[in-house]
Amino acid sequence: MGARNRKQLFLGLGGILWFLAVLLGYAYTHKPFSPEEIFVLVHVFWQLFVGFSLVSLAGALGNKFFPVIRQEFSPLVALTLQSALGMGFLGLFIFFVGVSFGFTTIFFVVFFLILSIFLRKELFAWWLAWRALAPFWQKSTKFEKMLGWGVLFILFVTLGKSLVPPLAFDSLVYHLTLPKIYLLEGRINYLPELIFWGMPQQQEMGQTFAMALGGTEAAIVFSWALGSLTLVGLLGYLSEKFSTQVAWVALVSLLAGQTISDTLSWGYVEWTAMLYGFSVFVLLDLWRSHREDKFLWLAALLVGFAMGTKYTTGILLVAALPIILLTKRGYGLKSALRDIFVFSGIALLTFSPWLIKNLLATGNPVYPLLFPSGAMDIHRLALYQGDPAWGDWRDTIFLPWRATIWGIEAKVGYSAEIGSLMLALSPLAWIGWKERSAAQKKTLETALIITLTGFILWAVAGRSSRLLIQTRLYFVLFPTWAILAGAGFESFSKIRARGVRFGRIASALVLLAFGFNLFVTGVNFTKLRVIETLIGAQTPASYRERALGTYETAMSTIAELPADSHVIMLWETRGLACIPKCEPDEVIDRWYADIRNYGSPEAVLDAWRTAGYTHLLFYEHGADFIHEDDPAYTDADWVELEEFLAQLKLERDFSGNYKLYSLRSTK
Repeated sequence: MGARNRKQLFLGLGGILWFLAVLLGYAYTHKPFSPEEIFVLVHVFWQLFVGFSLVSLAGALGNKFFPVIRQEFSPLVALTLQSALGMGFLGLFIFFVGVSFGFTTIFFVVFFLILSIFLRKELFAWWLAWRALAPFWQKSTKFEKMLGWGVLFILFVTLGKSLVPPLAFDSLVYHLTLPKIYLLEGRINYLPELIFWGMPQQQEMGQTFAMALGGTEAAIVFSWALGSLTLVGLLGYLSEKFSTQVAWVALVSLLAGQTISDTLSWGYVEWTAMLYGFSVFVLLDLWRSHREDKFLWLAALLVGFAMGTKYTTGILLVAALPIILLTKRGYGLKSALRDIFVFSGIALLTFSPWLIKNLLATGNPVYPLLFPSGAMDIHRLALYQGDPAWGDWRDTIFLPWRATIWGIEAKVGYSAEIGSLMLALSPLAWIGWKERSAAQKKTLETALIITLTGFILWAVAGRSSRLLIQTRLYFVLFPTWAILAGAGFESFSKIRARGVRFGRIASALVLLAFGFNLFVTGVNFTKLRVIETLIGAQTPASYRERALGTYETAMSTIAELPADSHVIMLWETRGLACIPKCEPDEVIDRWYADIRNYGSPEAVLDAWRTAGYTHLLFYEHGADFIHEDDPAYTDADWVELEEFLAQLKLERDFSGNYKLYSLRSTK
């Protein structure tokens, strides 16, 4: 280095140091952030780092061991499939470690560092693939960019909500509670007090990893990042197969529903299920075109990972069968049956660890479903599975219409708002069918088969139990439904009639439908004061109390009880905040089962004391809801409950909503 270069280097470094000194001095005197706010911001960035890093490592893992993916697909699609595959194997590895050797935070730190070093080249390549977004954005039209900005707004808001304390019901019940317990116990044990322990936990394994490194919110950021890859994959695949217009409208159709978009920030498994649903679709579509078995077997592997995420994603396995039969026409029935057998075998083998876990612990591979086993005795099973069918024949025949029009978040029935665009646009995909290329026709056929098969199974399941009508159970279908919607918009926009611009009308209607959700999403985000929480201006406790009311106060009270306290709950299912001092009423059946098992209020009290419970948290509103809504309970059940509560000493009344009783002494 010459003298002039050294001088310039020293000048540059000196200038930077001077600049930093001025900035630090200014910050010291003006104090734009308090020490507490700085700590909160550092914590937020650490949670972002952990969540994104784990998804990146999953992508790097898929990049390293499945080179065929980057060889056959464009960058955006490849990075999506790589992450889906990598996360599948990563989840199974954590599961095997958890049930065999156990794990600690130190284990996860070391494992993270080893993976980062081992996969450093693949990690760098995976991140480079994101550059493909730039030319994609550049070739998008003005209308498409308007949709894109709306998508970015949804992603920004949901990411922000992922970084504050969780509020979503099932996350507080088990999605986040199970990882917390596993980390407290240092391994994956059978948890009879949590019935949902029997559900497959592919995603929860990744959340356990994230929670060990960055806490609860890091686990939610992880699920947000993993689920968001569904959108990236859709953009890449549809822009190649169809157009950027189809790609953007498909995304907007998917995100136009408040429940669907909001679920990104809940820590639920639904978006991971959609990631697997999209990935399976892509591989089946490629197999139909190339007829190379490796793509079919990779699709089967991903079906197994999907089923390890949620039981109802088994729809993908059923939907693959007619696709295989259709594709193998002309090859003979024997060839088709061979592929079906191998496909099913790979999927079920990949899924089997979760079945084996349940079988060894409870004797029931699909615990807590189908028959009494483990902690799910005959009374609890009858209550859980005894719900009558939802609705009537109209809910079977007109399911997509009913789910869209009558689905309302947190209401009995479909219990989800999925927006109007998928239903409105998807039937239009068949306009101008003759003008489409052979490849496009095949893609739409594949999407249609998966979607229709799912609707049929959804309708049949809903006629067996009202629990099975819930829309969230079938989110795995929605990527293909959204693909049909995007294609439908394109087809409709091409209609030409004198003086009528149907494309502009359709564009305006799409903006209107999507804009409605953008408005609601923005309002809810503001009401919760998420940004204030992120910068430390509002405490996490205040945030939770604003959203959950006296539930937060009750949980705080339980946390302050003596260390030897153990609280049993009635009709309150959410235990994340009070674990390990509490045992939630997970499937709201505790009183129903115990009064039948023990026979009298006095016997129930003796049994609870013997089990080591010191307090009872009684959820008044939960009891009222069950009293009004669940006919399985008899009048005698409620009379005996009153007799039971009358024996106990009331320690605290939380505005009539919750009541904390002592079980150590009676009145």
